[in-house]
Amino acid sequence: MQKLSLFRLWFRMKLFLIIFTAFLASAILIGGRQLVPVSKAFIYYLWWRTTASGMAQKGSIRVVDTDIHYRYYGSGLPVLLLHGGLSHRLSWFSQVPWLVASGRKIILIDSRGHGDSELGDSVLSYRLLATDAVHVLDQLDIWKTDVIGWSDGANTALLLARYWPQRVGKIVAISGNFDPSGIKPEGQDDNNNRSSGLNYWLKRWWTGAGEQFLELEDKIKNLWQNGPKLRVDDLSGINIPVMVIIGEYDLITLSHAQKMAASLPYSKLEIVPDGGHTTLITHAFQVNQLISKFLAIPNKNGIKQP
Repeated sequence: MQKLSLFRLWFRMKLFLIIFTAFLASAILIGGRQLVPVSKAFIYYLWWRTTASGMAQKGSIRVVDTDIHYRYYGSGLPVLLLHGGLSHRLSWFSQVPWLVASGRKIILIDSRGHGDSELGDSVLSYRLLATDAVHVLDQLDIWKTDVIGWSDGANTALLLARYWPQRVGKIVAISGNFDPSGIKPEGQDDNNNRSSGLNYWLKRWWTGAGEQFLELEDKIKNLWQNGPKLRVDDLSGINIPVMVIIGEYDLITLSHAQKMAASLPYSKLEIVPDGGHTTLITHAFQVNQLISKFLAIPNKNGIKQP
């Protein structure tokens, strides 16, 4: 009985710490106006994780020089979620519960150096990240899946469609770019600076990288400076339905997103009003509506605002 009480106390303290950190991170990274809805969604996700639906199956696979960690929920037609650089699978907290409830099998991958995945020694490239994803799909005997990618995840999804088109159904590409020129000057300037102070500690937590964070950050920012390098001809050869989503005030220029959508043969562009590069999190309700309609994922209870 005493051990059970101690466990409950430990669990509550840990939960409080996570929630407090989420509030703090939200206030600093996305601003006070979005603090309440984002925090509500995160708290709901933490509750959902204690339910039967929130119990994940976990695994990892060795890919050359590193272990890639993945987890999946539910059953049914698969949807692969690919997170952005310097985040990890937790960034999908506003999407996973309703996607699982809709009757889909949801697969999340921690990309190299993020979350529970090892960083490895290889130079990061979007082709490499796409290859890692294919290995995970092979491990799970999934031969075709819809893909939702955010930021680096969106870029990786385009590489999947370019080199493994038979493995992809539809793609939702949120705040992605097909060439480094698509990043606004303020984003390019940030690529030359290392995180420090409170920003360092928040990103260290948000990535799950721990003591390897600075090494990961160096590799990721090198990735952002040098890739992806898809040409218009490459995009025009992707014969897969793609929905391009961008925030009104995204770090990706609107003209770049428009060019991406115009170059993809079967695509549509959606601009989220007042959204930034973290639209996936700050404007989850709008993004979820777009995902639901494009991927034809029904939700009997409707998509509720977090």
